[in-house]
Formats: sequence, structure tokens, C-alpha cells
Amino acid sequence: MVAGILEFRLKLPTGREAALVEGLRFCYDLSETDAIILFELLKGGEYTVDDLTRELRLSKATVNRSLSKLVEIGFVSRAREKRAGVGRPRYRYYVEDPRKVIMRVIEDFERCSSAFKEALQELLQVIEEERAKRKRQQA
Repeated sequence: MVAGILEFRLKLPTGREAALVEGLRFCYDLSETDAIILFELLKGGEYTVDDLTRELRLSKATVNRSLSKLVEIGFVSRAREKRAGVGRPRYRYYVEDPRKVIMRVIEDFERCSSAFKEALQELLQVIEEERAKRKRQQA
């Protein structure tokens, strides 16, 4: 599955193919590693940093960095493990509702698309005004 998420592709209007992860990078600044971890968690279950490190063969620092970003965005939740003794707290990471996460991504992609559409409409208005101004100056 690790390679699987990187293989999800879509065809753009230009005919160029893009990886789904490119959209995630654009909208959320997610790296391939962030996406791999997110999709591992979307499959279900709770994981510690050590679990993900072993499962995905990544460094602890990389996994921690990605999990922090995914928690901050709101895609991933974490729960503190109950442990006896002292030391650093350990957390279990999970996705409560995969459908909710995917639907949020879809909605955010639609918002990104709308923002681009509005910006392009404003650009068109500026271009049309500039063209009209040049036409008047040439007359």
C-alpha cells in the first residue's frame, strides 16, 4: 500500500497525468511521506510512532514531523497512552472517520478550485481594462 498511494493518478485537462499526492502537496503542503502516513492511518487502527517507524521503515524524526503536521491540519487524532512511571508521554495516532477526512479533502479541493477561478476572473478584468486603456491611447 505504501507505493500504492503514490500510484494514484489523475488525468489533467492538458493530458498530463498527476499524482494524487501532488494535489495534497499543493493544498496542504504535504510531502509524499506525510501522504503515506496519512493513508496508512486511514486504513484503520491506532499506531504509535514506533509502530509507524517499523511498518513504513522511516526514521522516528520523519514520522514525528509528519504526524505533527497531520494532527495540526486535523486529519489525524492522537490519544495519550496511559503508562505507569515517568518519562515522555507516548501517543497513539489514528483517524476517527476516514470518510470525513476524504470528504474534507474533496471540499478543500473545490475551495482551491473556486479561489483559482475568482483570481483568474479578476486577472481577466485587469487585462481587459489594460487593453481598453491601450486602445484609447492608440486612438
